[in-house]
Amino acid sequence: MTERPSAPPPNRRRSLPSVPAAPPVRADSRGSKPEPVAAVPPKNERVRASTPSSHESPAPPATSVSVRPPRAIDRGERAAEGAPSAARPRRPIARHLRALQLLAGAAVVLVASTAVAWGARRYIVSSPRFAVRTVLVDGVQRRTAEQVASSGGIEVGKNIFTLDLELAGASIATDPWVEKATVTRRLPSTIHVDVVEREAQALVAIGGDLYLATRDGELFKELAGDDPVDLPIVTGITGEQVARDRPGVVIAVRRLLDVVEDLERAGVARRYPTQELHVERDGSIVVTIGKEAISLHLGQPPYRDKVAQASRVLTELAQRKANASVIFLDNDAHPERVVVRMR
Repeated sequence: MTERPSAPPPNRRRSLPSVPAAPPVRADSRGSKPEPVAAVPPKNERVRASTPSSHESPAPPATSVSVRPPRAIDRGERAAEGAPSAARPRRPIARHLRALQLLAGAAVVLVASTAVAWGARRYIVSSPRFAVRTVLVDGVQRRTAEQVASSGGIEVGKNIFTLDLELAGASIATDPWVEKATVTRRLPSTIHVDVVEREAQALVAIGGDLYLATRDGELFKELAGDDPVDLPIVTGITGEQVARDRPGVVIAVRRLLDVVEDLERAGVARRYPTQELHVERDGSIVVTIGKEAISLHLGQPPYRDKVAQASRVLTELAQRKANASVIFLDNDAHPERVVVRMR
């Protein structure tokens, strides 16, 4: 008895032959034709050659594949997915609004700052707390504190911040006796004035007028009624010399005052105070000392050694109780020779 082949069950799936995938195409960056890349089978997977059976249906025909552009993703989706958000160009209107907001804020700050500064200044210049109550003046001998304050425009009761310190110091220094004046504030209500006065060292006779001179030879003022007169007198300087060469006159007066210091250092001035220093036409000098009006002819500089020699001669004359009228120390060829003219 022959057996019939059993028919396949009706619900059994038929296996289709596997269609090899198209090899991926690698694009060349230089623009050449794309080259196919061989497909690599996955690891750990057995590959069996499929043998088409007579009972299997043929492979389906190739279908066309369409590529869609990626859908635009909004910011919320990108933030949720962790994708970097694309930078959007700012709109010109938003940028202008931002600039206007910044300008408005700066204007508000500026106006507020100005208002605060104005209010603070108004309080400072009008508050009685900053009114001048005390004026301290140091370094004055020829002028009183009231005279110094008045010449500088410093008034009690005036606001301390409205006073121009530099202008006040310059106004005080216009006084011939004042060499320099420094004005400072001591809050809340004190003004301090530090004065450096000139000190007269000699009287200089020029054209019948007397002028006060400092130790540096500066002629700073004409002699007035309340000025000192017990000073050595410099004679022999003309007004033409002052007009032609004032710096040279200043140097000449300073050298004469150097001789006065040499006489003091040598001890001569203690017994014979300096009365007059006369400048001859040739530049030599004659010094008159003491109540006896002894004339020392010193000739040309230098004078320090000649003054020391005059001190020795005067000491010897005092020991002999002799009265001299003129002592000649102007022999530059033989400085050791001294001629004394007695009374």
